[in-house]
Amino acid sequence: MEWEHKGIRFTITTEKLGPLVMASARTPQEGMFVRVRPFSSIGRDEPKAVELLKAQITLEMKRVPEIDNAD
Repeated sequence: MEWEHKGIRFTITTEKLGPLVMASARTPQEGMFVRVRPFSSIGRDEPKAVELLKAQITLEMKRVPEIDNAD
C-alpha cells in the first residue's frame, strides 16, 4: 500500500505475527540514504495497525514551534 504525507510517499507493508499484525513503512531511497527513518506499529488487526502507523508518522512529522528567547 502507498500513502503520501507532506509530500513524502511511504510504502506500507503488513505482516501477521500470531494474533497481532505489524505494519511498517519506508520511504524511497535517495542515493545511499533513506530519507526518513523506518516506522512500525503493532495492532490487533490490519486496519488498526495501519491506523496506528499513520498516526505515528503524522506525530513525528509535526512541526515544533520555535520558542522566542526573551532574555
